[in-house]
Amino acid sequence: MSTRTGPRCGAEAPHPWLEDDVGVQRTGVRLVRSIALLTVVGLALSTVACAPEPIPDWQPQTFTVPGVQLLEGADQGAADDPSPGDAEAPRAPEAATSDPEATRRALDAAATELVGGRLRNDRLPFAARFVYVPGVPDFNARVDELLRSAIAAAGRAYAPQAHAAKAGLAERGCVPGSTRWPAAEVLSRPETGPEGGRGTAVTCEVVGATATFLSVSFRTVTGSEAGVESDVGHELVADVASGESVELGERWIGSAAADLWTRAVALLRQSSGGLSTAPIAEPDRAQRSLAEQALAAARTVDGGVEVSLPPGIDAPELRGLGVAATDRPIGLLVDAETAGGWSSSRQRAIFESAGEPFAGVRAAANSVPIDCELIPCVALTYDDGPSALTSELLDTLADHRSSATFYMLGGAAESDPAVVRRAADEGHELGSHTMTHPDLTTLSAAGVRAEVGRAAAVLRRLSGKRVPTFRPPYGAVDDAVIAAAGKPAVLWSVDTNDWQRPGRKTLVKRAVRGPEPGGIVLFHDTHADTVAVAGEVIEGLRNRGFEPVTVSQLFGGEVPRGLVVSG
Repeated sequence: MSTRTGPRCGAEAPHPWLEDDVGVQRTGVRLVRSIALLTVVGLALSTVACAPEPIPDWQPQTFTVPGVQLLEGADQGAADDPSPGDAEAPRAPEAATSDPEATRRALDAAATELVGGRLRNDRLPFAARFVYVPGVPDFNARVDELLRSAIAAAGRAYAPQAHAAKAGLAERGCVPGSTRWPAAEVLSRPETGPEGGRGTAVTCEVVGATATFLSVSFRTVTGSEAGVESDVGHELVADVASGESVELGERWIGSAAADLWTRAVALLRQSSGGLSTAPIAEPDRAQRSLAEQALAAARTVDGGVEVSLPPGIDAPELRGLGVAATDRPIGLLVDAETAGGWSSSRQRAIFESAGEPFAGVRAAANSVPIDCELIPCVALTYDDGPSALTSELLDTLADHRSSATFYMLGGAAESDPAVVRRAADEGHELGSHTMTHPDLTTLSAAGVRAEVGRAAAVLRRLSGKRVPTFRPPYGAVDDAVIAAAGKPAVLWSVDTNDWQRPGRKTLVKRAVRGPEPGGIVLFHDTHADTVAVAGEVIEGLRNRGFEPVTVSQLFGGEVPRGLVVSG
């Protein structure tokens, strides 16, 4: 841009009183002083004449720090520092090319494919909202470990707890937005917090779903009457193709923390009025540790990765501007390209896949093993089928993404092999209920083996699955029968007596209010009312905090030998 300036500078103007040397000499001292004064004035006027005209819309030069930007709400010049637990996390600016509504819909759709979980234990107190990813056992094991660690920190003995029939715990899984709420709100809100708003709360949010990768942000908040005591975040990434997972903090190369720190200091220097572009000195060990903490708790967002540097960021470049160590978290958005460069080669694919549609999970919801020492479980069992009603029952179980155990008669199974295969293929467990439904205590050992064993063989042949347990007809069993059968004999802790046709309302009441954690509920899938209320029973149990599982799951996959009535 050309600059238009004033008149030409440096031209010598004539001074008539200087042309006459004799005249000048005659003026004496007073004239010399006058000349000096006029010279000063002339120089000042010529300087004004030399000044260029102002350029419209001129702005000082601005500096950017590649790859990172301060999040909205992260201005360190704010006068008031919100109290811990009350501040809302800084928010990422929307990328120019992103569609927030489309992103939200994609994340919501991905969340529907997950197995939602919820825990509440008033003895600790403790509450958790979480998800499992079908087909990614490593992710699910990490979730269980996160829950166990949070429970262990309470320092009290833990056992799964069920609640009143209308406890309202059927709504499960992650809570959108909850990882961004003020920490005190996570504790106090009924959908996430423990009873009374004190204790420990774990919540989660699906924050990324692209290609074969699913990112879930977890947050653990602990508080007491005095206020919020801790607030820790984790982000787990599941690869539905490989079945592997990784925690976000494990994905960074060794130099990532120092690079994050220096870029953050450069941003703070700029936002504090500094105009220097000189390189930032490397952080010491303590400062590097703050950056490592931020990366460990980073979360994937549309456009990159959000990090929150803890209070205490301090650097000579900031002290030179009179800026003390930060006294609040610094929220930063790291763009996808920079975050990808900080990632290990194994994890760069996550960032490179940004924008691709999520491929979806590759396993059934009820394929996820449930740890019944952590989660309150109940086993729903159905005897005497398969019948003409069993397919309808399987439909209901599928709609509610629930599991059950079917104690089938060998003869009935041979008459309807398709239903047997379907039950097994959809993740339900099969058990022997003998071939012809006799009282086993009236048979010889050979007769017991024939009845129990033949039915088990039929079920194994039709389903391709093992048949680990049997249920004696009428509950008639003794030590001799158990020894002859060679399998655990499974009875029940709650008998709905559905064969007496007590009515649907009574069936639901018995099935929902009767069990304790580890309970086994007896139904028969030969009765229309039993099948009709199955969905209501499942939701009622979940409202109490239960998760319906198979009999084997009650015992971690291996039912103990002998007589079993509950887990």
